[in-house]
Amino acid sequence: MMKPDRSYLAARRQLDAMGVERFEVGIREAKTGQMMNREWSRAEVEQSAPWLKRMNAKGNDVYIRPAGEHGLVLVDDLTADKLSRMAKDGYPSAAAIETSPGNYQAWVKLSDKPLSAEARRAAAQGLAKHYGGDPNSADSKHYGRLAGYTNQKPKHTRDGRQPYVLAHDCPGKAATAAPAYLERIEQGLAQKERQKRLEALQTAKPGYGSHDPIREYQRQAQRLMAKYGDGADLSRMDWMIAQDMAKGGRYTLQDIEKGIVECSPNVESRKAGHIEDYAKRTAANAWQSPEVQQHRQEQAQEGQARQAQRGRDRDGPGMSR
Repeated sequence: MMKPDRSYLAARRQLDAMGVERFEVGIREAKTGQMMNREWSRAEVEQSAPWLKRMNAKGNDVYIRPAGEHGLVLVDDLTADKLSRMAKDGYPSAAAIETSPGNYQAWVKLSDKPLSAEARRAAAQGLAKHYGGDPNSADSKHYGRLAGYTNQKPKHTRDGRQPYVLAHDCPGKAATAAPAYLERIEQGLAQKERQKRLEALQTAKPGYGSHDPIREYQRQAQRLMAKYGDGADLSRMDWMIAQDMAKGGRYTLQDIEKGIVECSPNVESRKAGHIEDYAKRTAANAWQSPEVQQHRQEQAQEGQARQAQRGRDRDGPGMSR
């Protein structure tokens, strides 16, 4: 059996360090600049190496990024000194990739668990800004180069040859400074989400007579916030609105859940990881609460009384039964 060549081993080091199950591979067409995308398992990436080599030899660049949710961010356009400074600050590269002589990309593992796209984007932007990386590459889903293939940009041509993309330090470990960094990011995102929802509630014009649970939640929330202010207990507000919607008889359990999920201020951080469960539980408890059950029973009795009265009015006075 032939030994794997150096290009194959370099790609394997990078894949090992990134540590995800599935990847998106991009092949940028040299003439048009269009990207051909493939989503493959780790094994499929390795099995496709001969084809990727042929595509690369034709002048096409080969890129890679994790597929789905993950805990990695890419910081692009770094020098060796910047990589060293990041490592000293607790943000070592899980995989340091030299894309051209003296120029690096750092895959930084912030968590072994998946992070939201919003958290990854904020983290990548913060790291790029602080360490002088490329801000245009700082997002939640940016391609990096795959080690073992050549960088086909014409500006890197030397003596008619293109430089290989190299895999340097690839320990695959999570950054030690990441937990505190992510906590700050989550707090910032939560504040933005809260402000966004509060502004939406304050500027909404829900009106009356609509069967839309979103508009009904907004109407109720505006009323309660006018009474209690922005510092109101938001979970208590959800409960009061859920009860009121349940009493009316016009909204289903699913309607009440939808209103909470879509409109409740700061629910993304207050109930992180179980928003739907929180909304479902709140709606069900409100629906089954004694106060709501009594109200619905009284409504049913009043309805029966009105129906009986209409029957008597229709029959007229003095009619025997």
